[in-house]
Amino acid sequence: MKFNSIISERKRVLEIRKKYQPLADLKENIKRVKLRTDFRKSLNREEDVSIISEYKPASPSMGEISQLTVGDVVPLFEEGGASAVSVLTEESFFKSNIDNLKLACRITRLPLLRKDFILDPYQIYEARAYGASAVLLMADLYPDIREGIELCNYLDLDALVECKNQKEINMAIKSGAEIIGINNRDFNNFKIDLGRTEKLASLVPSDITQVSESGVQSPEDVKFLSKLGVDAILVGSSIMQTPYILEKVKELVFAGKKSKTSR
Repeated sequence: MKFNSIISERKRVLEIRKKYQPLADLKENIKRVKLRTDFRKSLNREEDVSIISEYKPASPSMGEISQLTVGDVVPLFEEGGASAVSVLTEESFFKSNIDNLKLACRITRLPLLRKDFILDPYQIYEARAYGASAVLLMADLYPDIREGIELCNYLDLDALVECKNQKEINMAIKSGAEIIGINNRDFNNFKIDLGRTEKLASLVPSDITQVSESGVQSPEDVKFLSKLGVDAILVGSSIMQTPYILEKVKELVFAGKKSKTSR
């Protein structure tokens, strides 16, 4: 599965969403949705590395990962000590949807990240209307990162700007990013390399919250990334795959306790 195919399908579905629920309706809904806990603040812990647990029922590289619902897993994320929850909202390849974000909002007090291929301001408004605390913006995908961050700020959302190289990190910094994510996954072949965080972590200023995304399987991985000075780690597949989700989250959270190296 090629990345371009995913984006083409996302654009197609986005146009359907815009007709189904016009932007004006989203703006009205936002007035009725209570603001949630600050996402960035929940990740910034002096000595601990925070864990963002992700609801991810499927992926292009793995196919179906789990048949569990948001209602099944999000309470386990919270009980296990996760600092925040990421919810995939892409329908075709990740087998989730925006309604799962709304459901998560109803059943947890943790801040929620909308994880998707965000291409348009409409999706940022949509995230806020459905209960998100933050939105993931890919530096090489969203048309204007500065404008995306500013819209998030206007809507009281945090923007997690995802980067995969030095050029994108520099762009994110210049655009005013307060949270930068380094994705360890190569979208050309979907392979994972934690070395990407190792290579790029030092480029992120210490006053910017840093998140390492993808590829974490074990407590050893958490400790390895912690030594690089990251503030948080986003974990999806390895949590969703196990039949012992609560224990897995607790294990990763414990590994992050008092392990953060200062940048």
